[in-house]
Amino acid sequence: MARTPALADAATQVSSGLILGLSAVIYAISYAALMFPGDLAPLVPHAITVTLITAALGALYGLFSEDATLVSGPEANTSSVLAGMLAAATATALPGDDMLNRALVLLLAASIAAALAYLLIERFGLARLVRFIPFQVMAGFLASTGWLMSSGALNIMAGVSLTRAGLEAWIARPLRPELLVGLALAALLDGLNRRYRPAVVVPVFVVVVTLVVNGVTRGLCPATPECASTIWFFQPFAHLPWTAPWELHVDAPLAWEFAALLPSFLAVAFVGTLTLLLSLSSLEHTYHRDFHLEPALRTHGLLTLAAASVGGYMSIISVGRSMMAKQTGGGRVSGVVSAAICLGVLLGLAWVVAWIPKVALAAIVLWLGVGMLRQWFWDLRRSVSRADWLQIAAILVCVVLFGYVVGFFVGLLAACIFFVVTYSRMPSIRLATTLATVRSSVIREVGDQQYLGTAGPACRVGRFEGYVFFGVANSIYEWYRAADPAQFKVLVLDFTHARGMDHSAATVIGKIIRAEAARGERLILALGDETRQALLANLPKLGVPLPDFTGSFDTALELAEEHLLALRPPEPGDAGGARSSPALRWIEKPEDREDFMRFVSRVELAEGATLCEEGQASDEMYFIEQGRLEVVKASNNHHAFRLAKVVAGSMIGEMALYSGQPRTASVVAVDAAVLLMLTLADWKRMQQERPDLARQLDHYVIRGLASRVSRASAALSQQET
Repeated sequence: MARTPALADAATQVSSGLILGLSAVIYAISYAALMFPGDLAPLVPHAITVTLITAALGALYGLFSEDATLVSGPEANTSSVLAGMLAAATATALPGDDMLNRALVLLLAASIAAALAYLLIERFGLARLVRFIPFQVMAGFLASTGWLMSSGALNIMAGVSLTRAGLEAWIARPLRPELLVGLALAALLDGLNRRYRPAVVVPVFVVVVTLVVNGVTRGLCPATPECASTIWFFQPFAHLPWTAPWELHVDAPLAWEFAALLPSFLAVAFVGTLTLLLSLSSLEHTYHRDFHLEPALRTHGLLTLAAASVGGYMSIISVGRSMMAKQTGGGRVSGVVSAAICLGVLLGLAWVVAWIPKVALAAIVLWLGVGMLRQWFWDLRRSVSRADWLQIAAILVCVVLFGYVVGFFVGLLAACIFFVVTYSRMPSIRLATTLATVRSSVIREVGDQQYLGTAGPACRVGRFEGYVFFGVANSIYEWYRAADPAQFKVLVLDFTHARGMDHSAATVIGKIIRAEAARGERLILALGDETRQALLANLPKLGVPLPDFTGSFDTALELAEEHLLALRPPEPGDAGGARSSPALRWIEKPEDREDFMRFVSRVELAEGATLCEEGQASDEMYFIEQGRLEVVKASNNHHAFRLAKVVAGSMIGEMALYSGQPRTASVVAVDAAVLLMLTLADWKRMQQERPDLARQLDHYVIRGLASRVSRASAALSQQET
């Protein structure tokens, strides 16, 4: 019982190999005719040998790849580029043997160049760059493959490919029974494969069609023109010549010509590498799996060297034949069978091909091609955006008219343009608000905080992210111009989250700088290292003072707050005496301020001195009279980072006094500072001697804590937008 599935699988793979082998032979012949045009046309039999050797070795690629159904071999893109190179290099009339020698030497050199390119790209891990090719380009590549497969099938079927020449041939003789039969067979095959497994349908289909067509054309109507063997069958080949690579010779003129042909070799290597990676990456979409690109490059490099050493040329993964192998149940055995057929044709068994009807093989290729065209073009119109679908259509049209290479680069260019346009429409403005809702980490006196809450709308804040190029910068400029400039005294632009800035964007930002300078208002720019260098290097000569530059968004907000506070009009009676003390502004009456001094002691800190350590037990709070302090906390790597800055007029440590909990962070003096310290004992004494003053302090602490909670909530809501 166990042998039956194994035998069935072997039979399926053998039938798949027969189909793959026959298609490989047909494609090899067409590529040979493509590579040796013009003066090289008499040497096409030699080219057929070269392509069949490449097809035979490429059929074995599945033995060494991640998926046994992958098929390699000669390919249209590289064959077209090689044809152009050979045509240019053999334009000078030469004797037949010299012409053949030159053509084969150039093929050998181009193949070695391609193999080295494969191996070098694999060595330096550059293959992953193909992952950045957009989906539209991949879909366009696959749809184009389906179109070209369909065109090739019609050409095999009736000599009417989907080209201008094919259309002219069809117009000259529109009634072609082989075309009608082939189209009907392709439709029949599509219907059968919707109901049954392709691995079973396809071989049965080939056998039945072969028997029927042979019976009808050779038995029932052999003498009629419509049943001529040239219409329905492939013609047998004559003996195919082979020239060993070691028999080739390079004379001095040809050696010197290699330098001039180096760009051609590089072009062949580039097109081959690009086609190989693009084919493999495209097959990932149809196989629904990922392939390792570097091992594929290495295998192809070695495979190409092996083919070149026995008279072949560069090998590329074939999307069409790989899909054919997958659909027909192929595997490692089918690869071996396909290689054997190619070798058999080389060794004189070409007569077998003459019994296989063209319509049988062409119907299979047409069925696969139309299926790929439908999947990667027609069906995608419902699942992708109209812009993406139009890109796929444009790539398809370019491939049809100008070839794969042009189509690929046009598609890549279109994808880049659409990406730029789409990216410029993305919300690059991460934060658009005012200083009323977003603040720095500086802890200020409660009155200052309340004033900033009132005056904050006069400071406009914009925070931007992504890469800033012209489209993004233009949207920033439109955001800037949308507001009424009379409402704002300060403008803060934050680019610390931007990943870079180009020259055109710097020019647009320069317009904002010039406009703010003309208004005489404050402009503050927060820039990372890269954006700052790009802006300063590309900023044109504005002829106006440059704005303030900072390295962090928090510092920019701090500067904006200080600017607004400096614009605050003086309060009545705020001159001289204790009222001028920033630390005691919260006490309303002068006599209360003087009495408060009985409960506090003066503390002086030198620059860099530590007021308290994180985790330290403490029961006192401080009022900042002069100087600035920083609240810092140790991170996991023992490096301290700033939580907040404390300036004159604010308080610190109130939670330790009221709760008795250890310090949650350390406090360090940024510069020389003077503080007023209130201990727990003095606070309790104040409650007994001056309970009204103690209540003022409680009210002041509650206001301060409420202000901090409000700021924290606003900051959190801005982070979530």
